[in-house]
Amino acid sequence: MNFKRSYIVLLFVATLMVDHANSANILVLSFFSTKSHKLTYLPLIEELGKRGHNVTMVSPVKAMKAMTNVHEIYTIDVDSTLKSSNFNGFEMKEKGQPINPAMMMGMIKDVCEKTYELPPVTSLLKQKFDLVFIQPMFNECVLGLIYRLQIPFLLFTPVSIPGWIGNKVGANFPSSITPNVMLGYPPEMNFYQRFFNLGMDTVVQQYMSLYYEPVMEKIYRDNLGQDIPSINEIYSNASLVLSNGHFSLSPPKPYFPDVIDVGGIHSRPAKPIPKDLEDFISKGKDGFILFSMGSAIRGDMMPDSKRKMILDVFSKLKQQVLWKWESETMPDLPKNVKLAKWLPQQDLLGHKDIKMFITHCGGGSTEEAIYHGVPLIGIPMFADQPQNADLARGHGLIVQLDWNDLAEENFKGAIQTILNDPTYTNNAKKLSALFKDRPKDPLELGVYWIEYVLRHNGAPHLRSVGRKLNALQYHSVDVIAAYVAIVVTTLYLVFSLLRFIFRKLFRRSNNKSQSVGIKKKRN
Repeated sequence: MNFKRSYIVLLFVATLMVDHANSANILVLSFFSTKSHKLTYLPLIEELGKRGHNVTMVSPVKAMKAMTNVHEIYTIDVDSTLKSSNFNGFEMKEKGQPINPAMMMGMIKDVCEKTYELPPVTSLLKQKFDLVFIQPMFNECVLGLIYRLQIPFLLFTPVSIPGWIGNKVGANFPSSITPNVMLGYPPEMNFYQRFFNLGMDTVVQQYMSLYYEPVMEKIYRDNLGQDIPSINEIYSNASLVLSNGHFSLSPPKPYFPDVIDVGGIHSRPAKPIPKDLEDFISKGKDGFILFSMGSAIRGDMMPDSKRKMILDVFSKLKQQVLWKWESETMPDLPKNVKLAKWLPQQDLLGHKDIKMFITHCGGGSTEEAIYHGVPLIGIPMFADQPQNADLARGHGLIVQLDWNDLAEENFKGAIQTILNDPTYTNNAKKLSALFKDRPKDPLELGVYWIEYVLRHNGAPHLRSVGRKLNALQYHSVDVIAAYVAIVVTTLYLVFSLLRFIFRKLFRRSNNKSQSVGIKKKRN
């Protein structure tokens, strides 16, 4: 009996030792981020903690909940930075102003510099980590810290991997089949669109390499040493890219094994909603509508004329309306409209009584709606939102509106179209089934590849040699140019030789003719 107890104790201790041996210290770095970006990879971090890994997460977004084995270091409040910059998405849209790169650059630079001054961040160099996980978009200033740590790192893109990041890891997506996110072109582009798509890709690449990247490099070199290499060189050593995309939503791209699609990683089945929301929804017999313009665009900055128009349309509906708003009060609020600073979006999208989602078409929101099979009214504002709306339109699940042209007639008409035409809901359900039909859950897939990188010391065998080539070399432009030069040179030499031979022959013929003429004159 004692032997049996001793055996069980030894087995338990051995299990604990194995679990401890398999756990890793993982650092999650994000100096500049929005809440919507963090939400996309948060389930992945939570799952790593549940599996026994020790995770230290550096983020400018406050912790949303306590997670097992996850320690969060809160840095600079990006939301406050956005507010102080008077960022108003509605006003920019109405004035036809795209996001000003100079304004964004100033904010990113300011946040990066202040974050490097924080003691909890500088102390990271004194700690031991096995892997670094970063969200790279607008976060290149963290690469100096990664270089100093000298450990494997991987990237997570909150959208389907964009071309300018793909280029860094040897993917080099052709402009002919990969629409630039800023243009919102369809996957199958005509000559005109391909012409401007290549131009936009070139402009973005030049902006990144000539302006943005030198600023980021200066920040991490000033803080950590002038010997740190370029962004390109550091990126070329990334172990893996987890791309929050999927071929059912966006056009397929030519990937190497070091880019893994995990689109839908934060999407999940709905949970029961809070009682106050359930009580509000149950007051109506015709279902409810969810309305949210995301976290970056503050609803309270909406022009009052548009706000009143939207309220007026909502007040005439039979459906209940849940509206994400920065306060819970509003003048003349109809009885069928409820405001909330925060809403459990996924749980509402998965609710049996939802009729549609009125959205700005942010990547996360669009993906969640597709996962739950909910039709959309899309009012895209900037960045990737127009392209997300266009892709949804291609799948037949959205009525798209322009904010600048939004009026009572077309807004009400869009709502009635979704309510009365089941095609939109049916198309959303079909795409949802396609999106979910995978051999492995995207969350499990993401965790598998992170642990794969840990098991194989950075997994350098996944990296394509294309990482060492620039775009001209990757697409063999230099080789084609060499072949053209050889052919042109050969043709030139052949032509010159033939011309030389013809000249010689012509001279001999000329000389003979002249000799014959002289002889005839003498005779």
